Amino acid sequence: MITTRRELNKEKIRRSILKASRKLFSTKGYEDTMMEDIAVTAEVSKATIYNYFPNKESLLIGTADEVLDKIKMLLDSNEHLSTSSLEKIRLVLKELVISSSEYLELSRRITYLNSCEGSPMYKTRQEMVNIFKSLVLSAQEEGDLKNTVSVDDIVDGIMGIYLIALFEWPHLDRIPQPFLLEKLNRTFDEMLFFYFQK
Repeated sequence: MITTRRELNKEKIRRSILKASRKLFSTKGYEDTMMEDIAVTAEVSKATIYNYFPNKESLLIGTADEVLDKIKMLLDSNEHLSTSSLEKIRLVLKELVISSSEYLELSRRITYLNSCEGSPMYKTRQEMVNIFKSLVLSAQEEGDLKNTVSVDDIVDGIMGIYLIALFEWPHLDRIPQPFLLEKLNRTFDEMLFFYFQK
């Protein structure tokens, strides 16, 4: 796929707007951040922001979509072609938690909105659940997860770990990454051992 200079520039502006919005939503709060503030921080006009994002909620959707795109690229990368599905589940969970810890309060807001069926962000949650379902099915076929447990139950357990990390681990955004990954791996392994692994 050939990307033109114009497309690259549009993507750069889009990322700059999202980065500015994440920073401001995290420091000033979602409600107190105005589109004008984002324009100043991103160094673009307010009209430019509206060309990419019609409202503040669409900036939240854009942020969630960026994380999803990162996860899809991670799964499609040559580096992980021969990685087992079980290890891919671990990689996706790790990416979700690390990305969320960068902008903790914003991630909590997005996660709440993702869980509301009437929210435009619910679609993002469903995409994430579908990624996990596909990986769980493959892990069951590979013999790494019990076939006697429903895919939905296993996905609920995986998503539960994410929610525990996001809402229950104090100061998730300040835990040193090596310690955070060790804690995440330990929690994941314990859940698998007790409930889902053969």
